[in-house]
Amino acid sequence: MPAKARRVAVIGAGPAGAIATDALVREQAFDTIRVFDRRAGIGGTWIYTPHLPTAIPSLGDLVSGKADVAVAALPQLPAVTPLSEAVNGHQRRFSDTALHEHLHSNITPALMSYTQEPFPAKLSARTLAEYGPGAPFRHHSTIREWVEAIFSRGGHEKLVELSTTVEKAEKVGGEWVLTLRKEALGRNYWWRETFDALVVATGHYNVPWFPDVPGLVEYDRKFPGNILHSKHFRNASPFKGKRVVVVGGSISAHEVVHEILDVAQTPVYASLRGEPIPAFGWEPFLHPDIVVKKEISRLDSETGRVFFADGSYLDDVDHIIFGTGYTFSVPYLEHVQERIRNAYRRLPGVYQHTWDIEDPTLTFVGMLGGGFTFRVYEWQAVAVARHLAGRAKSLPSIPEQLEWERKRVAERGGGKDYYSIAPDYGAFFEFLRDIAGEPAPGTTGRVLPPFDDKWLELWTGMIMHKIQGFQRKRKRAEEARGSVKAKL
Repeated sequence: MPAKARRVAVIGAGPAGAIATDALVREQAFDTIRVFDRRAGIGGTWIYTPHLPTAIPSLGDLVSGKADVAVAALPQLPAVTPLSEAVNGHQRRFSDTALHEHLHSNITPALMSYTQEPFPAKLSARTLAEYGPGAPFRHHSTIREWVEAIFSRGGHEKLVELSTTVEKAEKVGGEWVLTLRKEALGRNYWWRETFDALVVATGHYNVPWFPDVPGLVEYDRKFPGNILHSKHFRNASPFKGKRVVVVGGSISAHEVVHEILDVAQTPVYASLRGEPIPAFGWEPFLHPDIVVKKEISRLDSETGRVFFADGSYLDDVDHIIFGTGYTFSVPYLEHVQERIRNAYRRLPGVYQHTWDIEDPTLTFVGMLGGGFTFRVYEWQAVAVARHLAGRAKSLPSIPEQLEWERKRVAERGGGKDYYSIAPDYGAFFEFLRDIAGEPAPGTTGRVLPPFDDKWLELWTGMIMHKIQGFQRKRKRAEEARGSVKAKL
């Protein structure tokens, strides 16, 4: 059986941190549970930050994998230091969130919510107008309220230290030593705390990922503000009358393209490398005001010309918005960050996206994708909590864990394919449930139900809601065009 931890730190107070905290508390096995989040409120990436100016300090550093570096350690702690751009700047530290004004959840509540914490039946006016009263999508403000309620319902908010960044986490003498920095009263307050185990629940939507397009960095220098990432998309108004290329074939690209369609210069160009995400196929790009282009092959910083892989090009492009996803980043875990730099868009050295292979007192919740977000976080959280309590089934041997990773890299490479649990949803859920086992007698530990195949039917139905929304929008545009032609 795994060794028992008595003191556990949770890093992140978003959806993954909320369920991790609840699972730990319900095990009734830990003397200390502390939750640290660098933002001023609970909610994680579901906190809307429109007040923070959007910009990328160095596109070159992002492309080369040198962005989001750790802050230099202070020689002596505790300490108090003045605020500075290097330490407190939201752009340099990537602490702004990826929400835009109209962002909604894209997974049905029955799958996205946790088993004991259903989503409220609260629909925005936009959702009602687009999808009707049975719509399965929730506005980002509703999701944040739901996360806050998980903490407050169990009184877990008293465990949370907000505006507190974990600047360093290192194993010293068998203990995890955390260097912490709290921003308060116009100062930085630094100190250390020690723990037996860590749960990293910071997600992977902080540091944007850009493909290494020839001429990208030079183009950005010549035309500052033209290159954007979907993380920094807030609303459509800055793109009124602008010629825009949106790069990417997944959810972020879908959303940006359709948010700006009504205001941008038409057509809006969608640049894709290969096929779009299979779940939605080409439907998001069939609107008559969208022109699909091949991937960008080169950017000319002298003329501003955008070249595509088929030899075509565009001139006078005002903005190129990259909806190309994110990269993993945990700068406070130096050894893990080094692994990330040497891999392609994945969290290496971690078994089943959850346990550090070298040291299973370092665990991860929510660092995966492919669907069933957030529901799968609950299965991870319970398995982790029970593992750290010494009550879970033992993990496979280190050689077996390494072999799992080797095979996965060989079969899937890196990026989304690696950290996606699709299409083997049931197998992953059941693996975690098997590791977790049942709650210890006399405890309030969470019970994980078996994976229900009906969830797959809900998943398919949810996708159809989105596809039908794209189809209705396309039909309206086609009818409007037909009406104009008839008048002419």
